[in-house]
Amino acid sequence: MQRLGRQVADAVAGHLASLRDQRVLTNGLPTATRQRIAAPPDETPVSFDHLLQTLQTDVFSYSARESHPRFMAYVPGCPSFPAVMGDWLATGYNFFAGVWPVAEGPNALELAVLEWFRQWIGMPAGTGGLLTNGGSGATLTAIIAARHAAVGDDASRLARLTLYASDQAHSAALRAAWIAGVPRDQVRVLPSDADYRLRASDVRRAIARDRAAGLIPLAVVVSAGTTNTGAVDPLDEIADVCTAEGTWLHADAAYGGFAALTERGARMLSGLGRCDSVALDPHKWLFVPFECGSLLVREPERLRAAFHVLPDYLRDVAAGQDAVNFADYGEQLTRQSRALKVWLGVKYFGLAAIRGEIDRAIDHAAYAEHLVRSQPLLEVMSPAQLGVLCFRVHPAGMDDGPALDAFNERVNAAMSADGRYLISSTRLRGAFTLRLCILGFRTTAADVEGLIRTVVEVARQAGA
Repeated sequence: MQRLGRQVADAVAGHLASLRDQRVLTNGLPTATRQRIAAPPDETPVSFDHLLQTLQTDVFSYSARESHPRFMAYVPGCPSFPAVMGDWLATGYNFFAGVWPVAEGPNALELAVLEWFRQWIGMPAGTGGLLTNGGSGATLTAIIAARHAAVGDDASRLARLTLYASDQAHSAALRAAWIAGVPRDQVRVLPSDADYRLRASDVRRAIARDRAAGLIPLAVVVSAGTTNTGAVDPLDEIADVCTAEGTWLHADAAYGGFAALTERGARMLSGLGRCDSVALDPHKWLFVPFECGSLLVREPERLRAAFHVLPDYLRDVAAGQDAVNFADYGEQLTRQSRALKVWLGVKYFGLAAIRGEIDRAIDHAAYAEHLVRSQPLLEVMSPAQLGVLCFRVHPAGMDDGPALDAFNERVNAAMSADGRYLISSTRLRGAFTLRLCILGFRTTAADVEGLIRTVVEVARQAGA
């Protein structure tokens, strides 16, 4: 076991140490390689050395390097090595973290890191929750708890439920509403303002209209750092509306929430602690490996009311006083201990280092905006916010419209094919937009400069 473990550790360390020499993305899996991957298992054993080499050659090679310093697409995951070790420890010890009596130590660790999160975002004492597989799972869990609080077990009222979010909300909010039984035509996607934020006045009017029509406003989902632009909805204003209306307020702070550790992030996220529930992803700005999301709920008993079930075969592990069975707070009974990688990663480096990396990433995005504004060929579509910048190539004489969109699509595709940098795209007000998101601690100012320079090069090669 020690020999095999050293081989894996060496493989991972070698991969991370050589990231700068690798392409950011390699795709185009050959048919022959796909066929080798799909081959049935052998009847006889195969050496671990051979299997590891096969994985490195045929499987790992065809992927994006999320931890790469020039991976600036989507919302990157960039785990620290101590956090990776925490994941390996949790997997190796194989803790069953669904119930308290068989994993008191690991579950106490989960309560500890959840308490860190509560304090960082300013939720009140008594707030509880659990670590999840990601922000999507956290949001779904919250919406199911909100549904139970609103209608209990009365299935006849499901058809009257409504949910409110902006046109910039993450798709997880819409999917959660659908899964929870909210009719699709009663998921209100409200238009965002000029800064891509949800308007409190729109929420108030939409709730009033639905109440007048005999519907039941279930929840409002606000964004604390949208995926598209990094925008933060006016949390305090919308919290005032939800308090007055008695409507559940859920915040998707999956990637942006941990910016509250910084002074400017805390200012931007003012009001986050007033929400009934908040989704946060440690596997983003806390630098831990996938999968690790979390859900904090102001009244954790609402989670238990929605999810608790006690079959005969679990009566031996029923939670007593001062104990939490996390299986009572969500859909998973068998669940691993995700807390170990959070605890080890944060403790090893300390909060000052993590805070510094978050600040540095925000600075890098602002620097990218400065560079874009200095290039006549480029145009800012949405200013840098919480590590996200949206921009596009806009050649002189080319008007807004399908031709300009198509040109930027070609630039985006060429950037991916080039392999030195990876960005992604979105649409803002219908316009195709290039988008970068900087979260990784390996990214430098030189990487940002190289990215903008490469976009200009690619655009000129495309005919700009």
